[in-house]
Amino acid sequence: MTKSSTTQNPTGSTKLGLTSTANISISMRSYFSTYFLWSAEHLSKLAANIEDSHKGRSRFSIEHRAYVINSILSSVAFLEAAINELYQDAYDNHMNYIENIDQEIINNLAEIWKITEVNKGSSIKLLPKYQLALIIREKEKFDEGMNPYQDASLVIDLRNFLAHYKPRTIDEDTKVNFNDKLRGKFPKCKMFDGAANPDFPDKILEKVCR
Repeated sequence: MTKSSTTQNPTGSTKLGLTSTANISISMRSYFSTYFLWSAEHLSKLAANIEDSHKGRSRFSIEHRAYVINSILSSVAFLEAAINELYQDAYDNHMNYIENIDQEIINNLAEIWKITEVNKGSSIKLLPKYQLALIIREKEKFDEGMNPYQDASLVIDLRNFLAHYKPRTIDEDTKVNFNDKLRGKFPKCKMFDGAANPDFPDKILEKVCR
């Protein structure tokens, strides 16, 4: 006697195959984009709670800084995992989440993934992966000069800066690349109101994940 059944959950898929009354095989496929997205949002809220409850003199909080930095890292990890999952599902013909996509489109996504990732022909950067997927689906691409593309590009640059961080000495007059790019997008962190700390990272970085 043989039986088979398939179950899904929001973070992945599980296939349980019963090949005989004596042999059971289990296979699982996890989708980490869900974890990264939840983490980014959760850490952002934790950082916001600390800042919103701040009163009195300016102060530095390593807990607050850790939440902010890791929210940024998780945000970009989500962007990368989500698009990689689409291409990988197409390549593996794993249909749980792409069953509504035309097979021809799935084949084209799979071929791109095979050339660029499986055969290591030429890797594609993160945002161009999204643009290429839209082209394959015959959808309008993101305008690279407008949001959300511009903000996504900025947070990727910021993630790269943090992930490959090299220390430098700065003061309130030092020009930092992210100062002009981030200034004006949101209010400065009130935990440093009145402090002579440079805008980046103290007054600006702390607000990015909000």
